[in-house]
Amino acid sequence: MTTSSALRLFPALAFLALAGCDTSDQQVDSVPQETCTAPSLEPLANQTATLGDTVVVPATATPCGKVTFDYAWSLDSAPVDSSLDVSSLNITDPANMYFTPDVVGDYVVSLYLIDDQGNKSSTELAVITVGSGNDKPVADCGNNKTAIVGERVDLDGSASKDPEGAELTYQWTLSSHPDCSSLGSGDVFNGDQQLASAVPDCAGTYVVSLVVSDGENYSEPDYCSIDVASDNAAPVADAGQTTELSPCTPPDFHLDGWGSYDPDGDSLSYAWTVLSKPGGSTGDFADDPNQAAPYFHWDVPGDYTFQLQVHDGTQFSAPDVVTYTFVDPTLNSRPVSNAGDDQTIDNEPDCATASYTWTCDDCPSDKVTLDGSASVDEVDGDELDFYWTESTGELALSAPSSVTTEAVTPAFAATYNTTITKTWTVDLTVSDCSESDTDQVTVTYTCTGSY
Repeated sequence: MTTSSALRLFPALAFLALAGCDTSDQQVDSVPQETCTAPSLEPLANQTATLGDTVVVPATATPCGKVTFDYAWSLDSAPVDSSLDVSSLNITDPANMYFTPDVVGDYVVSLYLIDDQGNKSSTELAVITVGSGNDKPVADCGNNKTAIVGERVDLDGSASKDPEGAELTYQWTLSSHPDCSSLGSGDVFNGDQQLASAVPDCAGTYVVSLVVSDGENYSEPDYCSIDVASDNAAPVADAGQTTELSPCTPPDFHLDGWGSYDPDGDSLSYAWTVLSKPGGSTGDFADDPNQAAPYFHWDVPGDYTFQLQVHDGTQFSAPDVVTYTFVDPTLNSRPVSNAGDDQTIDNEPDCATASYTWTCDDCPSDKVTLDGSASVDEVDGDELDFYWTESTGELALSAPSSVTTEAVTPAFAATYNTTITKTWTVDLTVSDCSESDTDQVTVTYTCTGSY
């Protein structure tokens, strides 16, 4: 529908409608009558109207004497896109001509009266200015869709409407598409028609929009989604568990995406990104972020949030997000060493006598197990280092850097009917990255020569 206000001029055509005076005999008024030569017509009123409304143009006529007269209506001009002509004027009641404008713009109608003697009144004009009165049309792209890769998706805008009933034009656009798609915004078939279609080229969510126009106003866009699947199942990203890490976490921290998988068993590629980090941090990946478990160098205590997506060669996974909280190393707490229970060894070597002299076997070498597994870093949960020591050097410690170790005693001489006791003190030092604690355990060996 055009909004041109240009006028289309018509030839001087008129429809005539009969009107007249009462011709029956009447008593002549004794008052002198004003003489006239033709019927008279009051000026027509200009009007404004809204497209679609019926316009009524009333006329007030005064006859001249007892002669009859006709109404000669004409449509002198109309907007250039109008299809109306003089035949479109309804003069069933010639004193109240009406018509229905078909486009916006100015319409000029005229009227004169002519009596049966051929006398004509003045010609009066009325300009009817027709505006759109036009509300925006409403676009309706239909329902959201589901589809398979390579399958045509039909789009239906037939529920779109214009409040004034104007004919609509259509504009379909592909507003967004998955990263894997090579389609552009204009890749909608018959995108200027009420019924359109699109063919998705990879799995994911596509969004199409529809805008309609009534020739003057455009609608707001209406959006519909197309969820597209494929025979290939999407992979699953696993960025690990959100965790508060201990103050002993090293500056180069190992991210872990090894829990990611593909239901079809396809090999995966990885893409890590940093979503947020504490203010002032310049932390960054210490190696390639496109691997399952890259190192990240953190430099400021606080929360670091990472996103992982994996790709199976066809589809991207949904992103998985993990946050690691790095604690200030100066807040590290001391671990608690626990060297376990004191250990005892009892032995009775054999003794014999000859010529009233007693001789005894030696108290043999023996061993006990020392266990530091009750040591803890209760506050921070840090992994601990263990170190067992014995100051005299008489005890042999089989694994001094392990949680448990065997302590081997030396052999020594026994005396008949005499108890000899030897005691050794073993220290267990446990440490995290910066703090340590020491606990002691004793090994007591009691040996009595017997007969």
